[in-house]
Amino acid sequence: MYINFFSLSQLMTGSIYLLGQKIDEAVRSKRAEYAPYPTICVGNFQAGGTGKTPATLWVAKQLKALGYSPIILIRGYKGAVSQSAIVDSKDAYAYGDETVLHAQHFPTIVGKNRLESAQLSRTIAGNKKVLVMDDGLQHYQLLKDFSIVCQKSLRFELDQMLPIGRLRQIPHTNINAILSQINEAGYHPVESWNGIPEYTFKRETVLISGTKKQGLVICGVANPDDCLYQIQKAGGFIGDEIKFRDHQRYSAADLARIEHASKKYEYRVHCTAKDAVKLDPLIQMQKSPVMLNVWDVEIQPVSDAQPLLDSMVAKIEEVIRNRPQKQS
Repeated sequence: MYINFFSLSQLMTGSIYLLGQKIDEAVRSKRAEYAPYPTICVGNFQAGGTGKTPATLWVAKQLKALGYSPIILIRGYKGAVSQSAIVDSKDAYAYGDETVLHAQHFPTIVGKNRLESAQLSRTIAGNKKVLVMDDGLQHYQLLKDFSIVCQKSLRFELDQMLPIGRLRQIPHTNINAILSQINEAGYHPVESWNGIPEYTFKRETVLISGTKKQGLVICGVANPDDCLYQIQKAGGFIGDEIKFRDHQRYSAADLARIEHASKKYEYRVHCTAKDAVKLDPLIQMQKSPVMLNVWDVEIQPVSDAQPLLDSMVAKIEEVIRNRPQKQS
C-alpha cells in the first residue's frame, strides 16, 4: 500500500499546531479581561494576506468620522519592543513596519500583551475612546466587544489547518461580522457563513506619494507577485521587479542592489508604504539617489456597509454605558 509520508507529516504537524493553539486558548482565557474602553478586533482565521491592516484603518476612519477617538492596538510583528509602548517615532525596526503605518493616522500602542496595551490607552487623551485591534483574534487575555474576520479569495470555511492550508484557528461563530474582498472577476459571495453578516469590499492600490512614471518595482510583503502586479496595473506601466521577504529588514547591500537595478529608470523605485517606512531612513542615511514612489492599499465597501457601522456603534454605546459601572 502506497503511503504519502509527506502528507502524513503535514497532517501530524497540523494536529500538533491545533493542539498547541487549543492549550494556549484554554490557559490564557482563564485570565481574560475586558479593556477599559470598547474594543473592536479586526482579525482573521487564516495566516497572512487577508487585508487586516487596510480593514483596521477603514474601521478606525469610520469611527473617527462618527465622533469617536480610535486608538490602534497592534502586536508589532518583527519589532523589538518588549513591553507595551505608545508609538512616538517612525522607527519601523523598533515598532514594526505596520505599526508605524498606523501611527501616521491614529494614536497607536504596540505590544505583545494586548491587555497591558489596553491599560496604557488610559494615558492617551481623547473623548469617547475606542480601541481598534489590528489582529488579536487569537490573543485570548483581552476580551473583545466586537470581532470582525477578514478573508480574501479563499474562504476560511473551505480552507485547511496549517501547514496544509492557511488556517491558524478553527473558525468559530463568536464573531460579529465577516469582511470578504472581491477578486479580479468581481466574485461576490451569495451566502454568509452560519448566518453571520458578511460585507463585500474591494481593494484599490493607490499612489500616496511620487509619480506614476515607469520605474523599478519592489516589495517585501506576504504575496509579492500580486503586489507587484497591482502596483504596475494601477500605475499603467511595466518595469523590472525585485521581490523581498515579508517584513524585510533592508540593508545597505539591499539598497545597493535597488540602486543598480533602478539606474536605467533614473533611480525611480515603486514600493509599498510598508517598505517605504524602512527604506526611506536608509536612503537618507546612505545619501542614495533612489527616489521612492509609494503605493498603499485602501478598501471600499461594495455591499451596503451601513448595517456594519450601526451594529458596531450600538455595541460601543452599550459598553460606554455599562462598563464604567462594572469596573467601579
